[in-house]
Amino acid sequence: MAMEFLKLVCRINGLLHKKNFQYSQELEGNSEYMNFGEKMWWGYKYFFNPVEKAERGKNIEKYFREQNLKFTLPEGFYETSKLCFTAGGDILASHHIRTDNTSKLWNEAEDFLFESDICCANLETPVVPSVAASFVPKNILKAPALNNTPEVFDLMYKEGKGINFFSTANNHCLDMGEEGLIETLEFLDKKGCQHVGTASSEQQRDDIPIIEKNGIRIAFLSYTFSINGKSVPQGKSYLTNYIRLNKPDCDISLIEKQIHIAKAQKNADMIIACVHWSLEFEAYPIQNVIDMGHRLVALGIDVIVGNHPHGVQPMEKYAFHDPFSGLQKQGLIIYALGDLISCHEHIPNSRLNNMLRLIISKGKIDGKELTIISDVKIRPMYIYSKMQGDKCIGFRLLNFNKLVEGIDKNNNYMDFDDEEVKELKRLDELMHKLLHIEIM
Repeated sequence: MAMEFLKLVCRINGLLHKKNFQYSQELEGNSEYMNFGEKMWWGYKYFFNPVEKAERGKNIEKYFREQNLKFTLPEGFYETSKLCFTAGGDILASHHIRTDNTSKLWNEAEDFLFESDICCANLETPVVPSVAASFVPKNILKAPALNNTPEVFDLMYKEGKGINFFSTANNHCLDMGEEGLIETLEFLDKKGCQHVGTASSEQQRDDIPIIEKNGIRIAFLSYTFSINGKSVPQGKSYLTNYIRLNKPDCDISLIEKQIHIAKAQKNADMIIACVHWSLEFEAYPIQNVIDMGHRLVALGIDVIVGNHPHGVQPMEKYAFHDPFSGLQKQGLIIYALGDLISCHEHIPNSRLNNMLRLIISKGKIDGKELTIISDVKIRPMYIYSKMQGDKCIGFRLLNFNKLVEGIDKNNNYMDFDDEEVKELKRLDELMHKLLHIEIM
């Protein structure tokens, strides 16, 4: 009854503000600081109308439409080695995602995602074996307290042959409390998984992980803009890299410190930062987030892999002067890849996500050593769940481009009905509006 009343209030609020609610708003989106009006707006987006228009008056849509996302080796660059980095989006827990219904989970994704030197994703759920699994509640009046099972985690990790690096700083990292956060880290360590973003000590937080492949040293950082109103225990800020990144002019001294550790102390050739930011259920980042992305790249971060909105957002190539090498470089900002693994009843745009594939090249130019992005590709994926009543009997990722092209050629190989086909075509239009990049 309370949920129906909440939906009604959100609906009425949406109708009263229908013109404004079509567009992104300049708000932080951090649940700890939301006022009543922002909560009602969040509810309207969740139940009725995900936002697909950028902030008014900022020319954001035009800015991304004109992006040139092609990366090539610069003239005079002599390549000595290279590696392949892939990334997926957020991994969440759901009672619909189990070991008995996921036998085909990666069939149309593994050739793109797993055939790489480093494969990264955001683990947006604790994995605490000592506690029962916990999923998104049907009543959103209560904040989710996620906890996934080791068995479902193994579907992602695949004994090191699947996703082999995890970002853990996100708004759900404290869902099981401090004890659950620590147990998750212990679980990952026992599996041999490298990770970044949460830590059991200040020393671990600042021990920036480096992965070296083919003579190229990649440093990984991870930050979250929100922890869902949870309180970090006093004196234990190291538990999660929590910085209010959606706010303009927020203090990013921790990021500066960790970039310096990665470059000056650990001799990283490139820095990749997994950043939990932006606004949920929105197709474009707000200007505050774009500005923050530029600030982070200017500090020396080469690639930002963003997430949190439960949907795809654009990508940006951003030129910067590397403060460590003194050379001009091209950074890549992915504002949101979307949910890699999730199952949301009320968020239609969360069905679409992107997987990222980068080629990173190391070499010399004019006698100076340089490590750069030399190629970028994406593969859009569709999160498919076959339902039988209230039970999911088949959950998998489908190659979205292949799916839409098949339907256009009268090859509806997943047997979607007319409404589902209509929805797929709507998502296809949205994807092409947001992204102008080579698709694999």
